Amino acid sequence: MNQNYSNITETIDEMITYFSRLFTEHDTTLQEYKAKLFEINVKLDELSRTQNVYSLNTDYRKSVFSPIALEPEENEKEKEIKNEIDNLTSNREKYEYGISEESIYLKSIDKRIKKLNKAKASLSKMMLEFGEKEEQIRIKDKVIEEDIKKESQRQEKLNSDLQNEEKLKEHLRNILMIDTYDDTYHSTVLDKRIKSVINDNNHKLDNVRGYIYSSPGRSKVLVDEITSTHKNMMLVIDDQLNRLNYNFDDKKALKEMLKEYLNAFKEKNKDIELDYHIGEIIHKPNYVRYITLNKLLNIFFDNIHKHSKSTKVKFEAYEEGGELYFEIKDNGIGLPKDYLTKSDWYSGLHRAEELLFLLNGSYSITNNEGTQIEFSFKYE
Repeated sequence: MNQNYSNITETIDEMITYFSRLFTEHDTTLQEYKAKLFEINVKLDELSRTQNVYSLNTDYRKSVFSPIALEPEENEKEKEIKNEIDNLTSNREKYEYGISEESIYLKSIDKRIKKLNKAKASLSKMMLEFGEKEEQIRIKDKVIEEDIKKESQRQEKLNSDLQNEEKLKEHLRNILMIDTYDDTYHSTVLDKRIKSVINDNNHKLDNVRGYIYSSPGRSKVLVDEITSTHKNMMLVIDDQLNRLNYNFDDKKALKEMLKEYLNAFKEKNKDIELDYHIGEIIHKPNYVRYITLNKLLNIFFDNIHKHSKSTKVKFEAYEEGGELYFEIKDNGIGLPKDYLTKSDWYSGLHRAEELLFLLNGSYSITNNEGTQIEFSFKYE
């Protein structure tokens, strides 16, 4: 009986080892397919944006990466881009199919492993019922239980690793998309609101030269138009410089920067009562974190200014254990519970989430008679 028991358990162990190894092999293949699919999707995003530049029939107002409409321009490269997109789409379908097949196969293998472990445990219980070498069987059961526990832990760790990997990929994909969106936005502003205006003004200057003697009045009108458009361009350029944090003074102490920022907000929003408290000892973070903090403040206070309809705002900043903590609370209308899932992927709070991810920081947004935002990160 003992020999039969040993033979059966050895066979089960071999089958478990075989299926476990098979599970690992197919899981590796699955991850490779997912990585390939991720690369194809990024490439398709890039090609789609490039295709919009060359296509005659594309309305750029529909592009998620270009919030300002572009004029269509004919280019022979469109066919080449379309062919590449078709090839990538075909490969994407192949990898999506492969991912589906591998996922189904992994579930099937996992089911077999669990059944084998269950059979192994049942066999041990049968030995107890026959009453043969109870102590030996008890020890064997303990070993089996430990094996099952280890296998369960291995599966849990594997699932956890897969989830963490997917989360990391999602963050990286979002960061790439936001970065591409910003590049497209700034490029479009430079092209449509600066370069095209300069070209138009150059044409008007040519007309001024022709009218300066024959029609001084018309020349003056054109000069006034040029002057006005130049002033508007300066406003556009200043806005772009602010978006790129060009004017940010990183030499100031953190406490001084926060006070100036909050007082400037007060001055611009006289209908909002702003109270703030900044800790006595609060270290200035390194350059990258300092710039990022300024971006986060712009996002959160811009939301208050544009969307919250609040009349009171409280701000608090302090340092504890090498970490900087910030809290912003308003008495406005609050945020919908599904805001992050239904808002555009390039919206302010999505950007804040990715910025804090890059800082390895943490944040929370709750509705409590308004909106309460808390975030923190280490200053080094």
